[in-house]
Amino acid sequence: MIKDQKQSAREVLRSLVSSKDGCMYVFHDQIRWAFYVEKGKLVYASHSLESFERVERHLRGLSREVPTLNDKLRSQLRLMFDDLSPETAKYKVTSETLCTEYPAIRWLVGENYLTKIIAGKLIARIIQEVIETFLCLPSNDLSHTFYEHLLKETYCSLPIDRTLEVVEQRLQAWYSLGPTIYSPYQCPYLVSPTVATKRMSAETVQRLGLILRGFNFCQLGALLGKDALAIAKQLSPLIREGAISLKEPLIPFNQLPRTYDPTLKEGSKKNEQLLEADTKEEEGGDDDISQITSQQPVKTWKIVCIDDSESMLSIISSYLGNQDFQVTLIQDSMKALMKITSIRPDLILLDIGMPNVDGYQLCSLIRKSSILKDIPIVMVTGNKGLIDRARARLAGATDYLAKPFVQADLLRMIMRHLM
Repeated sequence: MIKDQKQSAREVLRSLVSSKDGCMYVFHDQIRWAFYVEKGKLVYASHSLESFERVERHLRGLSREVPTLNDKLRSQLRLMFDDLSPETAKYKVTSETLCTEYPAIRWLVGENYLTKIIAGKLIARIIQEVIETFLCLPSNDLSHTFYEHLLKETYCSLPIDRTLEVVEQRLQAWYSLGPTIYSPYQCPYLVSPTVATKRMSAETVQRLGLILRGFNFCQLGALLGKDALAIAKQLSPLIREGAISLKEPLIPFNQLPRTYDPTLKEGSKKNEQLLEADTKEEEGGDDDISQITSQQPVKTWKIVCIDDSESMLSIISSYLGNQDFQVTLIQDSMKALMKITSIRPDLILLDIGMPNVDGYQLCSLIRKSSILKDIPIVMVTGNKGLIDRARARLAGATDYLAKPFVQADLLRMIMRHLM
C-alpha cells in the first residue's frame, strides 16, 4: 500500500501514467473510486454507487449488438454476482470491495456470451462514465491510496491522456446544457404534451411520454440505445420551453458531482459558444426525437403485484399509478394463480413471506403453467433484503427487489424486464 499526496481529480488520473501496476482508491464525500492500471494504461474503473447497475445498464446498451445479452441473462447475472454472499462466493475472484461486478464480466467472457473484444468495448464505456463523474469533483485536495490489484484477466487498455481528452470534451458539452441540465442522472418527465406538439407529431409526443417514466439520462441511453449526452441535447429545447420537467437525481445518484457548476469561471466564453451552437442544431429536432422514440412500442404494460401486506400494495400502487401502467393488486396468494391466468400480465411482483402459499411456492406454480411460464417474476423480499437465491432460482424467479424500495428502484426493475 502506498499513500500519496493530495491532488486535483485530473492530476490524480494523470499520475497513473507513470505509476506501477495496481489499483488506486480515492475517497470523497463517502464515495469510493477505484482506477485499475497496467503499464500506465487504464484497464478498469468503478465507484461505489450502484456499480452493478452501471454494468447492467451498459450490457443492455450492448444487447442490440449481442442479442444474447437479454434481460433474462442480465437477471441471472444479478442473482449470481450482485451483493456477493457466501452462496455466491465461489464466483468471487478478487477481494476488492469496489469490483464485485468484474467477476460478472469475466463470467460472460468465460461462458462465451461476450468476446474479449466486446468485453473491452463494454469496459471502455464504463471507464468513460466513471471518469466523467470523477473529473467533476470540486475538490483540489483529493487523497488517494495505491494497492496491488487482483484482477486476473483484463480486456481493455486505455491510454490515460487520450481518455482524459475525450472525457473533457464531453464535459464541455454537458456544461453547455447548464444550468437547467446539470447532471446525466437527472430525470426528465413530459408535463405538457400541448407544448411538445408544437415541435413534433402527436404520435411522437405519446411515445415520448411513455418513455420518460422516471429514468435518468444514462438509463434512457441504455433503454434507447443512444448516448446519454445526445439524448440530453435533443430534449433540451423541450425542457427550456416547459414541455419537459427535470427532477433532481434520485438516491443514490444525487451524491455524484454535477457536470454544471456555476462557480467555475474558466472556459465560460467557450461554453457560451457551445451552448449557442447546440441551440441552433436543436431547432426542428422532431426527426431526431422521432428516431429516438420509434423503437419503443406504445403499450400499457400490465403488472400484477402479490403481497399479503395492504400497506405494501398501496405503496406499489402509488408508485405506478401515475405511470400509465395497468396495475392489479392481489392480497390473497391462494387466489393469485387464477387471477394471473386471466390477466396474463407482462410482469409479476411477488412477495416472498406470505401465509398459506409463500412466494417460492407460488412462483413454482406459475412456472408450471404453459401460458405463464415466460412472464418475468420479481421476488420482493423484506428482512433487509435476505433471500434464498438458490431456492429463488429453482422456483423460477427472474429477479429480486429488496424492501424498503423507492419509486426509482421499482421503475428501474420495470425498465430491466419490460422495456
